[in-house]
Amino acid sequence: MDGQTGIGAAVPALEGREAVRAIGRLGARPGRLLVVCDFDGTLAEGSRDPAAASVVPLARRALRRLARITAARPERVTVAILTGRTAADVAARVRVGGITYLGDHGLQTGTFPRGGDPGRIQTSFRAGHEASLAPAEVLATRVPEVLGRPAWLFVERKGPSVAFHVRQAEDRAAARAAVEEAIAEVDGDLPPHDLAHYRGRLVVDLRPRTAGGKREAFEALLADLRPATVVAFGDDSSDADGFGVLGAARGSGALDGLAVAVTGPHGMPDDVRAAADVLLDSPRDVARALAELARVVERDG
Repeated sequence: MDGQTGIGAAVPALEGREAVRAIGRLGARPGRLLVVCDFDGTLAEGSRDPAAASVVPLARRALRRLARITAARPERVTVAILTGRTAADVAARVRVGGITYLGDHGLQTGTFPRGGDPGRIQTSFRAGHEASLAPAEVLATRVPEVLGRPAWLFVERKGPSVAFHVRQAEDRAAARAAVEEAIAEVDGDLPPHDLAHYRGRLVVDLRPRTAGGKREAFEALLADLRPATVVAFGDDSSDADGFGVLGAARGSGALDGLAVAVTGPHGMPDDVRAAADVLLDSPRDVARALAELARVVERDG
């Protein structure tokens, strides 16, 4: 792509079986393969209840195959789940050891051994955002009170961040507006802090503005691992930020790879589609692509 694979933003994005085959072919390239996956809408089917989201079984099996390769040849494959959820939450849902869980858009890092208990995941927070713990907790407690504790509101506490999910509301636009008004009301009583709105369609996500997001997390992965090839899967605007980093690195000749956008139950944001090289219809297609990647890398080994 961009002079390396012939697949890039200058030509129409690949779809369907052709897309899965193109993703699989990247597994045969020499050097380290980095696989980065979002969770909701990418490894898990969309759900109105964030607490009910579960990984597609085929995706779990494929990730376990890739983790097995990582254990045998750590220089060959690295898998990272990069999600807005906490690292502990997504690890409990994916249940694959030997891979890296990057929670809260990269603010948290966690891992547990292959065959181990995800409930015992070792998680660390990026230092420097301790001052956001208190205001995040106040907002998590008081915003539901201001709203009258509606049944549709799901509050996700993430340490120095907090997210208010509105996907269970009948009128999501109105619910999101109500949440934003409640945040503004509570925020007026708080001393100055670093929390700011982050990207998301069905969630109002407040996190430290100095923490960055998936763009910065993706940049750190590339800097730390120096992969030869990258396959990134995602479905939301925050994932498009990571796709942009991949596209820039590919354009500079630093690596090869594909940005894979997934169409969820609520459609695909325009910025995600514009940043993608490959379009898949559902998390089940992501699972098939991961299985194909695992098959190719296993054969290569």
